[in-house]
Amino acid sequence: MPLYEYTCRKCAHTFETLVSSRVAIAVACPKCESPDLDQLIGLPAPGRVTEGGPATNCRGDGPPCGAPWCGRKGP
Repeated sequence: MPLYEYTCRKCAHTFETLVSSRVAIAVACPKCESPDLDQLIGLPAPGRVTEGGPATNCRGDGPPCGAPWCGRKGP
């Protein structure tokens, strides 16, 4: 199931939720229960080096990803 991030238009609460593609369940804000939400645009999960190298990501447990917004520097 994909993980989506939403911001509630009513109370401005931002939250993440798993959304099943098999079952059509309306997503509502867990704080105020409003269904009036904006789905935020997320980045895809970082991939792995195909030749057996370490994972490349911005969390700190692999080499920097090199993206302009990353902010992490190499060794």
